[in-house]
Amino acid sequence: MVPTLGRWIMNQRMIFYKLIGISLAGAFILTSCNAAVTPPGATATIMPSPSPQTPTATATAAPVATDTATPAPTATPAPTAQLTPQANPGMNAYCRKGPGTDYFEVTYLQAGNNYTVVGRDGQGKWWLIQLTPTITCWMGDPTTVTQGPVDQAPLLLAPPLPSSTSSFAETSHCDSVQNTMTVTLTWVSAQGETGYNIYRNGTLITKLGQTAISYTDNAPRMVDLKYQVEPINDYGAAPRQTIKVSGCF
Repeated sequence: MVPTLGRWIMNQRMIFYKLIGISLAGAFILTSCNAAVTPPGATATIMPSPSPQTPTATATAAPVATDTATPAPTATPAPTAQLTPQANPGMNAYCRKGPGTDYFEVTYLQAGNNYTVVGRDGQGKWWLIQLTPTITCWMGDPTTVTQGPVDQAPLLLAPPLPSSTSSFAETSHCDSVQNTMTVTLTWVSAQGETGYNIYRNGTLITKLGQTAISYTDNAPRMVDLKYQVEPINDYGAAPRQTIKVSGCF
C-alpha cells in the first residue's frame, strides 16, 4: 500500500507543479498584453521619427505689376507712289536751249508725247525735259499739259544770251551807170556774243564772226530794203536791230 500512496503523492505534486507552470505562463501572457494595449483614458505618447533636414526655402515676393498703359501702336500709312513729273506739248512745238523763243531750237516735239521734267523756270511757263539720257532741252507752250509734282522740279537759271547792239546805221550808194547798189551796215559790238547774223528783207544773207562791226551788201536796185543785225552766241540770239534803205530807181 505504501508504494501506492507514494505514487499518488508524486502524482499530486506533478499536478501541482503543472498548475503553477500554467499560472505563471498565463500571468506572463497577460502582462505582455497589458503592455501592448493602452488602457482607456491613457494618453499615448508618439515619438516623432527623425527626418532628414530640408533646407528652408526663402520666399521671394513676386514683382508687383505696374499699371502702366501701353501706347497703342501707331498705324504707319501706306507709302504713296511717287509720280514722275512729266510734261507733254499740247501741239507740235520746238524744244530749245533755254526758256524762251530767243533760244535756238534743239529738236521738234510731237504733241501728246510725255517727257520727264528735270527743271523749271521761275515763272512756271517753261520746263527742262530729259530728251535722251545725255540731252536736255526746254519746252514751253500755252497748251503744254503737266502731270505729277512738276512744281517740285529744281529752279534753274536761264543760259545767258547776248545783248543787242547799241547802234545800227547804214550808208548806201546807187550807181545807175554800173546798174549797182551797195549798202554798208555798221554797228557797235554787243556783249556776250560769239557772232552776228545779217538779214535782208527777213532772209539770212550772211553770218559774221565775233569781231565784226560792219558789212557791205551788193543789194538789188529796184526795191526798198530792210536790214537787220542779230548778235548770237551758243544758246541763242539777242533781239534784232532794224534799219530801212530805199531802193535805187
